[in-house]
This record gives sequence, structure tokens and C-alpha cells, in this order.
Amino acid sequence: MSPTGSVGATAPAHVAGRTAPVTTEATLRVGEAGSLGWSEVVVGPGEPHVGEAPRRGAHVLGALVHLTDLHLCDAESPARLEHLDHHGDPGEPYAPALGLVGTYRPQEILTVQVAAAALDATHRLARAPVSGGDLDAVLVTGDVLDNAQRNELRWYVELMQGRAVVPASGDPRVSSWVGARGAGRRLPWFWHPDGPADGDDADLLTARHGFPQVPGLVPAARRPVDSPGAGLPWLTVHGNHDALLQGTVPAGPELVELAVGSRRVVDLGARRTPLAVLESIAGVGPARYPLDPDAPGVRVRADAERQVVGPREVAAAVAAAGGAPFDRDRNHWAADVGELRVVALDTVNPHGGWQGSVDPEQLAWLERELQRSHDRYVVLTSHHPSWTLVNGWAPPGHPPRHLADAVLALALAHPCVVAWVAGHVHAHAHMWHQAPDRAGGLWEITTSSLVDWPQQLRVLEVLREPGGTLALASTVVDHAGAVGALGPWLDLADPRALAGASRTLALNDARRRGPAVPRREGRWEDRNAIRRLPDPFA
Repeated sequence: MSPTGSVGATAPAHVAGRTAPVTTEATLRVGEAGSLGWSEVVVGPGEPHVGEAPRRGAHVLGALVHLTDLHLCDAESPARLEHLDHHGDPGEPYAPALGLVGTYRPQEILTVQVAAAALDATHRLARAPVSGGDLDAVLVTGDVLDNAQRNELRWYVELMQGRAVVPASGDPRVSSWVGARGAGRRLPWFWHPDGPADGDDADLLTARHGFPQVPGLVPAARRPVDSPGAGLPWLTVHGNHDALLQGTVPAGPELVELAVGSRRVVDLGARRTPLAVLESIAGVGPARYPLDPDAPGVRVRADAERQVVGPREVAAAVAAAGGAPFDRDRNHWAADVGELRVVALDTVNPHGGWQGSVDPEQLAWLERELQRSHDRYVVLTSHHPSWTLVNGWAPPGHPPRHLADAVLALALAHPCVVAWVAGHVHAHAHMWHQAPDRAGGLWEITTSSLVDWPQQLRVLEVLREPGGTLALASTVVDHAGAVGALGPWLDLADPRALAGASRTLALNDARRRGPAVPRREGRWEDRNAIRRLPDPFA
């Protein structure tokens, strides 16, 4: 498969009082905080590009819409470990040892609505923002699923194909999400949008941080969402959440049974301390779930569609839907997009841990592919950026794993590689890698996730300029969710309003606010920027 064409998109339209969601025209920013710290999202002035505009006569080699880290989440699954998250909260006794746990987000029930709003934004773009040329493809760099489940994979394919998605599992009448009424044991560290039931105190996010009440949000989040589809050829990269439970733990028989079964664990077993959480959130393997027979739990509706996907299942489903030219045996591929050659690595360590690496077979494949592409402009892509390829764990008897130095050295040894596009870190960033033996190098670019603030995508344009340079133009785009205050007045029938609610919740996530907000937004020059490098074929 070689996606080389461009699919027409609709003209820019107004979204909640804004024109096209390109951030050069307007931005979404943090509003003034209330007494408990709650902030709304407000509209601010646009951000112009940093760097000189492309020179007259520049030729567009290709334009990619980059989405990453959708984290399509079956929040009702019993294979999730939300109960571990609160042990990392400020004031908890083991928090200094655990840090951010990250197994729960208040907005996790709204990931399908956000993904549909991001695809809506690609349609509204119409043209590449800098060159005015065609958009060639949508590149999705992994973590399209959140918990490596078959129903989450089905939702992804349905979203990209422009079909209706029903983001619910288990009991069709009642949600088993930890923030839903009637979901069993009510735990105070989770946000309950309906407010406290009779006789209950407000949850801690409401009482301490000013989270609002939005009655009816949970059933609204389970209603069908009509997706506009990708609107362009779409390519998918393999991420750790696409292969491992909560992006970290390989699924053995016990965990598969947990995923499809009828018992949801809600706390650690009596004999464990919260230090057991570290086994479930390990960046470098091994990793495992702290499952104990005596751990307290609640009953949920069993659901066979929560089956954990196998190592080739994502590749097969996406390829069958027209979403990537996967190798039939591996989750890596190469494809022509415009005049670019896009080469995708599978950086997931299947043995466990959420950081990345590659095995010897794939490193050899990459070298052969770069040799074959020596006369093409190559964009390398992976889920993990180079600085997170640190997970060398492999059980005895398995091949060794290769880390950042090996992959980066190979890319820099081939002048045809001009950029590396990745996700995983949930933040906007640019990094220049200088080749050790020549004037050139490559730009490495990451884009924010669609689950954490600021929930943005970006357009990447590669242009060949007169005079022997390449211009790499990067433009950040907001998803098309509505902008407005979050509260009981929310239009629950409008998926765009729900997507906007997710963005506001992401901004206010008490476990990630403060320094994490500007860090994920990146610097000004990490968002809208025009970078240059020597043209390797000049």
C-alpha cells in the first residue's frame, strides 16, 4: 500500500464561536483559577510561526496530519487498575516513593468523543496551513488503545472509517466506571459527576479542587458517536498501550480472564503495601499486576469483547481496514506519502515496561529499508521518541533489545532521514540531532496526546527550498470540541460538547496540574515553528 493522494476536506467552519482550529489564528488557554484551583478553558490570541516563512519557489514534498496517543479507553473494564492511582496523591504516605501513578483520569470516559473531534478538525483544515498545498495522510503514532482490548481496537477502526461508535461495555443499562452511580463500592478519590448520593460526602476532587457537578454525563458518554472518519489515507504506528495492559504489563491467562470476567478489583490485598504499585507502573520491565485472592472487589457484567488483543491483532485489523501497510509478521512498515518515504518502527517491548526499545531483527530491517530508500526523503516514525528508548529488559533466552543510541546512530548514518515523528510523551517538543560526520542531521518532533491537556494535533509539512535547504513547518491544531464552562448546563446530546468537557477536565486533573501543564504545551517554538536543515540531495 502506498498512500500518495489527497482526499478533499470541508471548508473551515465555526466551532463554538471560533473559526478553523489552527492555533496561528486563536489559541485555547488556561483561564483564571477559582478559590479551589478549578480553571476553565478560554480563547486567546493566535501564535505565529517561529522562523522565516518558506522561500519563494519552495516545493512541497509532503504534508502529514499527526495525531497521537488517543488512548481510546474502555473505562468500564475490570482489567483496569484505577484504585492504584490515589496512592500517588499528595499527602498519601507512599506518594514520595511512587510519584505519579497514572492509572486513572477523570476524562477517561470521553476519549472516543475527543478522537472524533480531532478527526473533525482534520476535515476543517482543508489545506496545509503554511504551504497551502494538499494534505497527504493522517499519521497516528500509537497508543490508539488504552488497555490493549479488542473492543477498543474496534472503536479505533470505526472512528477512522467514519462509522458510529458505541463507547460502552458490560451492562448496556448501567455503567461500571468508577465514577458512576450504581457501580458498586463508591470510592472518594474518583470524580463522581452526578454528585454525592444521599448520605455521602463529596468526592475529594470536588471537595478539594472544585470539580463541578455534571449530572447525566456518564450515560451521555456511553451514547453512540458518529465519526467523520479520517478523510485522508491513514497510517497507524504500534504503541505500548496497544500491546500491554495499561501500556505496561503483558497479559497472561490470569489477566485475560480478569479482562473478560465479572469481578473488578478495587483495592490492594491485605498483605500488600502500596509499594506493590511500582510493579504495575514500571517504565523498564519486568512488570506485573498486584493481584491477590483476598483483594476486595465488586461485581460487573462480564463481556467477551474485552478480550486482550494478540501481538498481531492490531496489525491485522488496521491493515484490513485500509489503515497501514503492516508487514504480515511485524508491526512495522514503510509507505510513500506524497514525495516522502515514511518508515515506521515498532518500539514496544513485548516483555513489559512502558518505555521502548527494538529487537535485533527490526534494527536489521530498518537498515535494509534505509538503504533501499537512499534516494528518497525519509521520515522515520515510532511511538516512542529516541530519548525514551531505554527499556532493555528481556527475559533469559530472548534476544537482546536495542536502545536509543543504536537506533539514532543508524538513522543519522543515512542522510536521507530528515525527521523523526513520535508520540508517547504527551507533549509538544522539537529536538535537533546533529550527524557526527557531516553538516546535516534530523529533527525529532513529538505532539501532545489527545487524552491529556492540551489535547492537540499538528500538521507537518516538508518543503524543498531553492538554495539547498529543507523547511520543516509545524502547525498545532486544536480538536473541534466546544469551548465553554463545564457544569450542569452542558449539552449532553452534543459529542462536541463532551469533547470540550474532556479538554477542560484534562486541564484540571489534580494529579497533573501545575508544572505538567506548561511542560505538555511545550515552548512556543515547539508548537508553531518552521525549522530548517540542509537538503541531503542538494
